[in-house]
Amino acid sequence: MDWVSEAAQRIGCCGLAEWLLEFASWAELTPTECPPSGLAKKVDYASLSRGLKMTLLYPFAERAASADPQAWVLHDLEIDASRLPLPCGLNVSAETPRSTQRKLSADTAFGRSVDFRDGNYRVVHYLSDGRVVGVGFKPILVGIESLHLQRIVTMPDFRTMGTP
Repeated sequence: MDWVSEAAQRIGCCGLAEWLLEFASWAELTPTECPPSGLAKKVDYASLSRGLKMTLLYPFAERAASADPQAWVLHDLEIDASRLPLPCGLNVSAETPRSTQRKLSADTAFGRSVDFRDGNYRVVHYLSDGRVVGVGFKPILVGIESLHLQRIVTMPDFRTMGTP
């Protein structure tokens, strides 16, 4: 099973209790209880052996009386590209900013010449299904160092937000 590709598909989703148990076992996550049995708004995990970081969120944790294992949302996944295979058909050693646009999305943030000159080698791709893939390139802009996945669920209207 390609655990990384499976996780990339599940970003932003709940109803993952059984899958999370198997994924956590494969990834050797710390802390080991995944999904957590206790209530928390957010739980961060790391796998030193796999080069993986993951965050689970529990929506409305402050209003729940107990934790439902199916309610945890896979919020964030960070992958060390030198240690794990990459999802989305990405090639760790050959990708460039242009090739990732062809494979992921031309709807991007960063990735301008000025960004690269300033040492920001990350390009953020907005996929049509709401997933966001941040690709961290090597300084020569050939090859991937890291991948960061999230999903945008809602985007509040700035005009309706309160002033700080």
